[in-house]
Amino acid sequence: MRPTSLRRRPPRDPRARLGGLMMLPRTVDKARALLPGGDPGDYAITPGLSAWLLGELGFTEPEFLEFVRRAADEQEIAAVALTRVPPEGRECLNAFMRSVRVCDLTPEHRAHFTRAHTLGPEHDELLVIDVLIDDDRDLVNSRIALPGA
Repeated sequence: MRPTSLRRRPPRDPRARLGGLMMLPRTVDKARALLPGGDPGDYAITPGLSAWLLGELGFTEPEFLEFVRRAADEQEIAAVALTRVPPEGRECLNAFMRSVRVCDLTPEHRAHFTRAHTLGPEHDELLVIDVLIDDDRDLVNSRIALPGA
């Protein structure tokens, strides 16, 4: 797959699915941006839900980057994901991603997440997925507001 830039547009919505898995299209976008010639902007795979998902799929970040680089298209990525997680497992992973709150994160991940997303203790009950969506929206709006951006 070809590299991409996440400077002008964020990765896909975390609720988008590929191979039945939420976050997988977003993780593919981040991986493509991390390929030589790409630009991740402020986005990263590790730490975060993307890294967690890759772990559930049996990939390290470097392995996934190489897999995405060599993949012909997203259908190839989806096909591999389907072999690594059975249908009932996919729904469990999706349910987790839909329900995890900031306060549910490990202390290390929570500290990183709250710093990266400028959150205080009053945001502990927010769903992580909602924070990601809001930050993506803010990024798009800030790019629209900048002339020539």
